[in-house]
Amino acid sequence: MLSSELIFPLLQKQFYAQVPFPMEQTIFVQAIEAFLKFLQEPSHIKNYIDFTIAPQHRRGDVGFKHREAGDHLYNDSKDFFHFHPALFAKYTDFLSANPVVFDFVSKAKPIWDLAYKTVYDVLFSLEKKFPGVVSKVFDAEYPHLLLRFLKYDWQESGKYLAKPHFDAGSFTLAIAESSPGLRIGSCPENLRLVEHKLGHAIFMLSSNFKQVMDTDDMFAGWHDVIQLDDTLVGKPFARWAIVAFIEAHGVTALPRSETHKWYKGEIVD
Repeated sequence: MLSSELIFPLLQKQFYAQVPFPMEQTIFVQAIEAFLKFLQEPSHIKNYIDFTIAPQHRRGDVGFKHREAGDHLYNDSKDFFHFHPALFAKYTDFLSANPVVFDFVSKAKPIWDLAYKTVYDVLFSLEKKFPGVVSKVFDAEYPHLLLRFLKYDWQESGKYLAKPHFDAGSFTLAIAESSPGLRIGSCPENLRLVEHKLGHAIFMLSSNFKQVMDTDDMFAGWHDVIQLDDTLVGKPFARWAIVAFIEAHGVTALPRSETHKWYKGEIVD
């Protein structure tokens, strides 16, 4: 049973909390393998699923996206897919006709389900301190919890795989990763490498959390991902990760100039 007495001090002190996420590692690996097969599909198949569960939110889009670091100062080189179970009803015929896509999203669903339960339990534990925080997220036709499957392209060892930023949402749950590299702090000066505990997920506050929780005692998690293993340089990809983004309904998303406000260019300590 999660309690605010455990989670609240961790969020204050280290800007994240590792919370139980009891799922076998093989489930993550099978889902990622299915995701990598999905990435080999033709462009018109990969991009076919495309809708939003929250038009006003930057993290509301469901479907596939590709980003190139050279296209924008804040971009990283990556492929990702935002999963939400609402896609099953919206794309029944398409999924029936495309077994690679169906296999991927079917393997994503159990992870999304446990992420939903985990985030609900975390917010429920904080409900006494922050009344209404559960309903602000979960009382909606489509609770805004998107599961991101992510493949980072390799860069020179020591360079950023994900540039420093706040996530564009209320909360983030980092569920699984292929290798270390995630650093979390409240600002550039206190970033620390996180050792992801087996059987746990990493919960942190995101840029919009103060629209959901009225407090000056906690800070959003400023974070990045760095390349630590130079043996991965030149490989097809450097790292995979599975992350859930959570947003309350009815809030206004911050612009990228705010979520990336301290990043001005390539600096890795």
